[in-house]
Amino acid sequence: MRLVATVALLVAVTQSADAQSGGRPRPEVRIDFIAARDPTAQVGVGFNAMAGTYVRWGAVVGAGLASRNDERVTTARVEGVVRFLLDPLRESPTGLYGLAGVSLMDDGSGVWEPRALLGVGVEGRARGGAIPSLEVALGGGARLAVVIRRARPNRR
Repeated sequence: MRLVATVALLVAVTQSADAQSGGRPRPEVRIDFIAARDPTAQVGVGFNAMAGTYVRWGAVVGAGLASRNDERVTTARVEGVVRFLLDPLRESPTGLYGLAGVSLMDDGSGVWEPRALLGVGVEGRARGGAIPSLEVALGGGARLAVVIRRARPNRR
């Protein structure tokens, strides 16, 4: 029940912020590799929305597999993330950003634990309506993520 309430709250906050800034939420897909006690690979989907010129809010739901004692266990997470863009108007081919957020993670034990999330990312050029990104972060372990977001006209 807490998981559903958290996702509903993230959706409401994101949609409210995006409505105030005049944009619509944009979908994203991602692959995350999390180097923790049990190495994990997850596929995730989510959305992000404008909360001003430099700030984007977002929510992600991910699931995958971890290796624990030579066995595969199913893992999952729900996250709320804020990104601060250094080049929000796409004035250069690549754009750096910082990210912070909170995550609820199940490492395969069936127990959802909160984690803080802090990292950096770089977005590439928009191609075919999509922007590829690479993120490095800490949160439940060291993370490396490849992200594809739907592009905004003249913005990151």
